[in-house]
Amino acid sequence: FSSGLGAIQRGFEISTGRFFRALTGSRGLDVRLFCGADFPGAESVWNIGRNFWLSGMLKPFSSMNKEKLWKLAYVLEQTTFSFGLIPNSTKRWQPDVVWTKEVPLAHVLYEFRKVFGGHYKIIFANGGGFKPKTYQHFDFIQHLQPEAYEEALQFGVPEEKMNVLPNLVPYVPPTASKEELRRKYNFSDDDYIVICVAAWNVHHKRMDYLIDEFARLDDPKCKLIVCGQPEPEGLALRETLPEGLAERVRWMTVADTEVRELLELSDVFVLCSLYEGLGAALIEAAMAGLPVLSHPHGGGKYILQDDRWLIDMSVTGKLRQRLRE
Repeated sequence: FSSGLGAIQRGFEISTGRFFRALTGSRGLDVRLFCGADFPGAESVWNIGRNFWLSGMLKPFSSMNKEKLWKLAYVLEQTTFSFGLIPNSTKRWQPDVVWTKEVPLAHVLYEFRKVFGGHYKIIFANGGGFKPKTYQHFDFIQHLQPEAYEEALQFGVPEEKMNVLPNLVPYVPPTASKEELRRKYNFSDDDYIVICVAAWNVHHKRMDYLIDEFARLDDPKCKLIVCGQPEPEGLALRETLPEGLAERVRWMTVADTEVRELLELSDVFVLCSLYEGLGAALIEAAMAGLPVLSHPHGGGKYILQDDRWLIDMSVTGKLRQRLRE
């Protein structure tokens, strides 16, 4: 189950689509995907998407805290998705197992089962790095990296109801040379290109830190690609960039297949979040052969396994210094 899949280009949605494609056709499994918009092989479930709430019903409140505004729109999407999902799938189809990364939806399914009955088990994939108190009562927990698993063990979640299984990240061979891709996207061969693939927000992906550290490089040949799903915080940040800096920063939302091209044409990948459930974009960047810079959170340590690529991004100047190196 994924309410945003088909409409949102974010880690939760992309990884859900990949998981579905990998399981489809497996012997002994009848796998069905329910999502909030059109997606190949999936059944679309009515909902009012977060983008509608942000641009429509919640627009008059756009001056409020943008993190809270986005979270409110997200919960409202999950709630309306649940209205269409439960009678459509859990009652009509009667699954044995439901799998989701969405916390609000998982809780709705849990409460619905308590009140109305149902024999389905809930697998919660902890893609957001949530704390054990949030998910301890679900039937099974899929952790994406060992640090989250160990935290849950220490909290008291039984070992037999958890495992560690990262996101599926397929290898996609390059379709053209670095030089050809730079021409396609209007970059020069002598540009030094920093890329970040993440949602455009401040509260988690820390786009403000990234922009500030990049701006202090003060080199017109140094360019930044911010590739990901627009969110109110990032849109506000983009609108306030000074003219000289705005010309060096390119904000892009592209299809999954084009992300690999942007990685291929870049020189270094950066992810500035201080915590991650995994951070699958780090894996994709490494597969593209890029130097990868991450904060030493559980996901970064698990994926990169080398202190050379881990820097403390809670400290001003650290990223700037490393990019200069």
